[in-house]
Amino acid sequence: MSLSHAQKVIRLYRKGLKSIRDYSEDYDWFLTNALQLRNTLKARKNETNPFLIQQHMKDFEKFVNYWEHPDPYIPCDAPGGSKWQRNIPPPKWAVNPKSHLLNED
Repeated sequence: MSLSHAQKVIRLYRKGLKSIRDYSEDYDWFLTNALQLRNTLKARKNETNPFLIQQHMKDFEKFVNYWEHPDPYIPCDAPGGSKWQRNIPPPKWAVNPKSHLLNED
């Protein structure tokens, strides 16, 4: 399955936003840089020259891959986050001791 041009741009844009979030120290800094990235993409949105479009895509891919964070931010409740499975439910035998395998009563 091949992705359309719009899908490629959207995926790179989302990856770029995630990279900016990973490097952001505060929310205002994130908003400033995210707005700058969006304005850059909007400025190139109406380009019709295929060569320039391909060049812009290569530049965008280089930018996103260069700024990919080595230790990305993981939301605390997501797999790998600091709270992931912190309060997992107890096993069924602990809740209902009569269903434990060792109890043959």
